[in-house]
Amino acid sequence: MDWTRDSPCDKWDVSEVVRHLIVGERAFTTSLSGSAYDLPALTAEVAKVPNTDLPATYADGAEQLRTALAAADPAAAYPTGLGPMPAPAVDQLRTIEALTHGWDAGRGVGRLLVVDDDVAERAITHSLALLERLPPDRTPFGPPQPVADDARAIDRLAALLGRDVNG
Repeated sequence: MDWTRDSPCDKWDVSEVVRHLIVGERAFTTSLSGSAYDLPALTAEVAKVPNTDLPATYADGAEQLRTALAAADPAAAYPTGLGPMPAPAVDQLRTIEALTHGWDAGRGVGRLLVVDDDVAERAITHSLALLERLPPDRTPFGPPQPVADDARAIDRLAALLGRDVNG
């Protein structure tokens, strides 16, 4: 695998996309324990992971996050960089991140991410709701891009979050 290939994320190669996902999994796992996370420290720690270890490191972090989500009180608010969030909202946000950046990594290495349309459709619904709540000065995504109405749901999600699915 060529981890240095460009991804659709501006200025990130495939390894950097996967590292971003790993940092997110670790950050939200820490948050669900009730503790605030140190994003610069997590980022520095993940930067040291060799490229060949990225798949296993991501899988381990995803499993830890699933365990933390299962144990979390759904009514409690947990500290995040986006402000306090209940566990179900963390779950939705991490699903959107995993799907969108999974699409980015797949595109970067010339492969399609295969996702159940129902899962991607739910992510679209949650993304639309999240985008409505963003303050005007916060733009973590590019503007929505054109996409065919009959495109795969995962491609429509990617386009909604600023990816050029036609290029």
